[in-house]
Amino acid sequence: MTKKPPVADAHCDLAARMLLEHLPMRENAANVSLTQGKMLSDYLQFFALWAEQPNLLVPQTVCFDQMYQNFLREIGENEDLVQLCDSGKAAERAMQGGKIAAMLSIEGAGGIACDPGRLEQARRMGVRMTTLTWNAANELAGSHITGEGLTRRGVEFVRRAQTLGILVDTSHLSERAFWELCGVSNAPIVASHSNARACCAHSRNLTDEQFREICRSGGFAGLNLYRAFLTDGQATFSDVARHLDHFLALGGEDHVCLGGDLDGCDNCLPAGFSTVADYQCLYEFLLQAGFTEPVLEKVYYKNLMRVVISCDM
Repeated sequence: MTKKPPVADAHCDLAARMLLEHLPMRENAANVSLTQGKMLSDYLQFFALWAEQPNLLVPQTVCFDQMYQNFLREIGENEDLVQLCDSGKAAERAMQGGKIAAMLSIEGAGGIACDPGRLEQARRMGVRMTTLTWNAANELAGSHITGEGLTRRGVEFVRRAQTLGILVDTSHLSERAFWELCGVSNAPIVASHSNARACCAHSRNLTDEQFREICRSGGFAGLNLYRAFLTDGQATFSDVARHLDHFLALGGEDHVCLGGDLDGCDNCLPAGFSTVADYQCLYEFLLQAGFTEPVLEKVYYKNLMRVVISCDM
């Protein structure tokens, strides 16, 4: 078997499923679990606190707080396997100690009331990355569906987040808001779970111009394994390879990472991929497809870690 590469993934939705479906973190039937993660080599996972979602029975801010507290409980009950990390350096130390490194992100800033003033608290909670929107517009910006730009409050939010070392994630953002954000940003711009629109014409995917701007800023784009963002119809590992190859052709060797969207994609994954442990199978396929080990080491681990560490505070 091919050597096991370290894995760093920029986005999963297990934290939401743990709360809403009462799933345990250690072992479950979801895409991500600690037992599956331990089958990898070193493993860092960003867990999204996703409270800006449809059909909630409580306010988004209440859901956010409940999700965070539930996540902390699960971390505490599984200290032998996982450690919550608030910096890239802390994540490296956790993995050196044989633990899975867990980092936090926010998906949809409605969970913190779209309030720039709550970002300091979020940073103290360990949050290191945040989107502005999910699929609807909010007080900060328009989404990829609604199309509005960045609001004045959105500008304040972006600037405050970057001052605190929180990466601003443009996945789910409208194109107009993306470019307006670029105009006020002074830190790496990321898209934690977005593919190449040239390979799959979905509004959640990045245009070539957007990806080049992410590269110029020193950021990253995370390869999303959700079928609808890879291709029309059934997806295979070849579709993942196609998106990766396109990003590399745009000069993205140092700016592509993993952003699987696991547990946020209704199990609509490429054939042969069902849990996070299958990143090993994908790695072996990509090697056989002609991608080199040095390039895949960047995609699987180094690119994400470099950006996170560069914004450590």
